[in-house]
Amino acid sequence: MKALNLIAIFCFTTSVKLLAQTPQTIEADLLKSFKKIDYWDLQQSNGCDDANDSLVLANESFANKLKKYTAKCAFTINMHFNSLVKERVSIVTSADGLFRIYSWNTQLGGTMHVHKNLFQYKTSYGIRSDFSSYKEVDGESIYLKLYTVKTNYKTYYLGISMAVLWSGYTADFINAFAIENKKLNDKLKIIKTEGGLENGLSAQYDCTSLVNRNVKEVPYLSFNLKTQTIHLPLILTDGKITGKYVNYKFNGQYFEKIKS
Repeated sequence: MKALNLIAIFCFTTSVKLLAQTPQTIEADLLKSFKKIDYWDLQQSNGCDDANDSLVLANESFANKLKKYTAKCAFTINMHFNSLVKERVSIVTSADGLFRIYSWNTQLGGTMHVHKNLFQYKTSYGIRSDFSSYKEVDGESIYLKLYTVKTNYKTYYLGISMAVLWSGYTADFINAFAIENKKLNDKLKIIKTEGGLENGLSAQYDCTSLVNRNVKEVPYLSFNLKTQTIHLPLILTDGKITGKYVNYKFNGQYFEKIKS
């Protein structure tokens, strides 16, 4: 009985502390935590032996705090978090305000940048917050844009992210999401390709390759919200950047390839 009472007291105390948090105190706490990532990254660059372990712990601490606040405090989905954005935390929010992605560089990679992605979204049950489970992009790419595509029956979200795989080699991704059955579906397959329905598309650019030595401007994967068309750069099998695009237009149910 005492154990149950202690658990109840702990849960009540934790709930009260979270409810007492203001936007200002939450942002200040997150900023203080995030700055430790940069601190230990600098120590690692200076040759500190234990810096890598501390850098891992600093990332875990920031990730846990961010998840706690975004899962418990619904108003955080409307916060600008200007101080975090200034420190290069990417925060993109859907036009309807129901879905947001937080991304940051963990500084745990070398020439390959390793990012962490947290998804925050609203359901009829309230606010939810989960780390990305999509292995192709999780931990490697940073989300830079988030588009909202509405139909008569559903709302889809398209997230565009970018990965630095190594020096001179980068990749762009576009992935589809939807809030369904009070959960975020991050494996939604609404893009029709020759191989079947897919959740996303990607383009990889090796600017160090000899076949691309005359390329002056690298094209980027993009989405035109007005025409609801994905513009995917055409990269040949040998890695050559052509400057041309493969276009996928939304027909109300799927994105289908159209003639350029």
